[in-house]
Amino acid sequence: MHDTAVIALKLTDEVPGLEADYIGADKGALFLAGQGIRMRFAVGDFDSVEEKDLALIREYADEVIRLNPVKNDSDSESAVRHCLACGYRKIIVCGPFGGRIDHAYVNLRLASLFPGTVELRDSRNRVICCGEGKWEFGSSYRYISFFADPEAEVTLKGMKYPLQHTLLTADDIYTLSNEITGDKGEIIVHRGRIIVMQCRD
Repeated sequence: MHDTAVIALKLTDEVPGLEADYIGADKGALFLAGQGIRMRFAVGDFDSVEEKDLALIREYADEVIRLNPVKNDSDSESAVRHCLACGYRKIIVCGPFGGRIDHAYVNLRLASLFPGTVELRDSRNRVICCGEGKWEFGSSYRYISFFADPEAEVTLKGMKYPLQHTLLTADDIYTLSNEITGDKGEIIVHRGRIIVMQCRD
């Protein structure tokens, strides 16, 4: 088993070629099976796939966890929590933003609930929540934005708009559209948590 799990969601249009275990969440499992990608497990209520599709999913998944459609969490949350129970230390959720905005919000909250563990990614965006410590980010995305969750004291280095021991709250939204000036930028979270969003134009 790898340390990293990649969870594919319903509207995934690509998955990273990582040394990782792949997990399909609901229709994301059909996407992976259609690409011939082996899954450690597939999880969901599978209310958006037909029985013939489920047969294909079973062919490519080591295990299929079929959930009751009447439940208190989303398929993506169930997949994340199952990955955590299996001992994965890094979870990359692919395709978390397309489609319904309520599901996109839930996925953003998952990154916040599990700082440093759950990363959200699609072809244009990357989101991670950073707890206390020093974090480095590359410059492959044009923009980088920071939002306190719910409060954080941060220092930003190597960026167009640096900050020094600045207290941010959830009401501060001026910290969007920053840019890394060199090969990498650095954020130091002195206390609290900060959501970091990297975006391509």
